[in-house]
Amino acid sequence: MSDGDAGRGEMPLSPPWMEPALLNFAELGVQQRLGHAYLVISEDLGQAALFSRLAALQQLCQQQAAAPCGECMGCKSAICNTHGDLLEVKAESGKSVIGIEQIRAASRFFQQTALYGKTKILLIEEAESMTQAAANSLLKTLEEPSGTSLLLLSVSEIWRLPPTIRSRCQRINLPLPSHEQAVFWLTTHNGWTEAQATTALSLHNGRAVTAASEATAGEAIPTLLRSFTAVTGPGKTGVSLPPVWSDVETSVLVYQLMCWCEAKIRETDLHEARSEGQRWLLLHRCLMAVWDRLRSGAIPAKDIISAELFRLCRSAPHPQFSAVAERFLVGLGKYGIAG
Repeated sequence: MSDGDAGRGEMPLSPPWMEPALLNFAELGVQQRLGHAYLVISEDLGQAALFSRLAALQQLCQQQAAAPCGECMGCKSAICNTHGDLLEVKAESGKSVIGIEQIRAASRFFQQTALYGKTKILLIEEAESMTQAAANSLLKTLEEPSGTSLLLLSVSEIWRLPPTIRSRCQRINLPLPSHEQAVFWLTTHNGWTEAQATTALSLHNGRAVTAASEATAGEAIPTLLRSFTAVTGPGKTGVSLPPVWSDVETSVLVYQLMCWCEAKIRETDLHEARSEGQRWLLLHRCLMAVWDRLRSGAIPAKDIISAELFRLCRSAPHPQFSAVAERFLVGLGKYGIAG
């Protein structure tokens, strides 16, 4: 069962660098030493969520193997999101936070007796996006765990979780892969060229699983990259809002713009090109302001924020960009993304 992925029917594949952690988790299950609640922590939220899902499949697999077989009824129903002992929770479509009603419903599910096996499993994706009220509601469940329950919270920014939640969960820390590991996996997993994989990793700061899941095709990432360059390039006229900006989610657009801007900052010699470096730093400051508000739950109108970001980026080469940026920061509330 899931909040938004019903119908997904493919067995998720484990990246090679995650296999030691998955084997260790499976061994704890075999030895009946599993705790009731875990924080699965990674800079790559997609990686943390994937680990949680694979760990859940391990526990629901009827073959009791180190890796889910993908063929038994337990695996098939979990893969198709129809298993009665598995619930996945994440922010609802169009929202950036997990609300209290979602957690209350999940807690009721979690406290019930397992229907088909010995374990009731609750997955919470991007758990740091829970509202304070939702986190407080979950705390009550953590304080009185069922003996046959397993809670896996995938997080990338653990500091955003209340200390009371953190202290009641064991931790699984997942490091990012090396660049070589990530490129090899992306080229074999997505069928990308090495250049496409390298570009995707650059835009996602080495977050290979997120890079693989957010790109609908190998050309998606290069198309965005070219659009950023075209929009911010000096001396160009007649550039309109790139269609790809409207095709992706606002959070994806802002995040990828930030990563691209960070790459431009790294490429710029701040001693030789001080004004250019300051321009990229200021643009990054504006993007960070938008990102922070999105992460706090703001839901701006997609067409409005895309247009405003386009105007902001288009003004970057202008000598008076600092004034444009300051007006943008002051006007964030007007765009529906006030702090």
